Amino acid sequence: MARPLVTVLTTPVPGGVRHAYQALRSAVRPLVKPSVPLPAMSAYPGHYSVTRSVVEGLRAIDADFNFNPSRFCDVGSIVYAPANEALAQAIAMKRHGRIRWLVAGPTNVLVPDETAGIIRAPEIDRLIIASDWVRELYASAPLLLPKLRVCPVGVDAAYWRPVRQSRESRALVYWKNGDERFCATVDEVVRRAGLEAIRIRSAHGASALFTSDQLRRELDDAIVAVYLSSFETQGIALAEAWAMDVPTLVWDPKGPAEWRGHVFTSRSSAPYLTPATGRTWTTLAELELVLGEMMRDRTRLAPRAWVLAHMTDAICARALYDILTRDRE
Repeated sequence: MARPLVTVLTTPVPGGVRHAYQALRSAVRPLVKPSVPLPAMSAYPGHYSVTRSVVEGLRAIDADFNFNPSRFCDVGSIVYAPANEALAQAIAMKRHGRIRWLVAGPTNVLVPDETAGIIRAPEIDRLIIASDWVRELYASAPLLLPKLRVCPVGVDAAYWRPVRQSRESRALVYWKNGDERFCATVDEVVRRAGLEAIRIRSAHGASALFTSDQLRRELDDAIVAVYLSSFETQGIALAEAWAMDVPTLVWDPKGPAEWRGHVFTSRSSAPYLTPATGRTWTTLAELELVLGEMMRDRTRLAPRAWVLAHMTDAICARALYDILTRDRE
C-alpha cells in the first residue's frame, strides 16, 4: 500500500523493537491472562475532541491520510502533530529528512514557552491556532507569528443533535469559571426568567467532570444555555450546544485570565459566537436583559443551522487539509 500524503500523529510511532514487543504482548496476553482484558485505550489519543474531529472530518472528506501508524514506513511526507510526545518525534523526523512538512497546534501549548518551548522548534512549518485572538498570546515569540494559521475544529452534528420535539422550561448553566456565589447568582437570574437552572460543572483542562452523554441529555432539555468561562480559544462546548439547537448566553469578561501559571488578558470567551447562535454579557444586569430579550423572541436564532453551515467535522477538516497540503508560501 502506498504511503498517504498526510499522517495525523498523536502518539509516537513505535520503533522496531517496541513494535515487535507490542505485537508479541498482544499475541501472548490472552494465553497468560485470559480473564483480564487489556487496558482501555482511547480511540482518539491526545486532546479527545480535537483528535476526534480531525480524524472523522478527514475521513468524511476522503482525504489522503492515515492516523497514528504503527510503522515509520507508513508515515506520510506531511505530518500533523497536535500532541507533544508525537510532536517531539515528528520534529526529529523532520530534522533527519524523513518528512518534509510539519504542522502542530492548537492543543500542544497555549503560550509559546509551555512545555520547554517545544513549539519554537524551527522544524515546525505551521502552527494552528483555534481563533484569531490567540495571536496575542504569541507576542513574546515574534518569529512564530508568520507560521500561525487560524482553524477551528468541528463537532459531530449527528451526535450533537436535538431529539426531543419540545423542550422543558430549563436553562443549562455551564460553570467553568467564577466563584460559586457568582454562579448561584446566575442561577437566580435564570429562575427569575421563569426557567429551571440545571448546572454542569466544568474547568479549564479538565475532561472528566461529566460525560458527553450527560451534557447532551441536559442540552436536549434546555431552551437556552448560560456559559461561565473567563476565556476560550475556540469554545467547543459552545458549538456542541449550538449543534443541539440551543442558543447560548456567554459571560465575556475580557479580563485577566490564568492557565497553568501563565497570566494573560482574555480577549474572548466565545470567539465564534454570532447573532444566530447567542449573545454575550458582562454584568448580571446585562444577563437579565439579554435573557429576557432571547425569551421574548427566539425566532431570530438558528444555532444548529449555523453549525451545519460553518462548523461540522467535515467543514473544519477541509480547511485544515488545505493548510496541510496547499499552504507552502
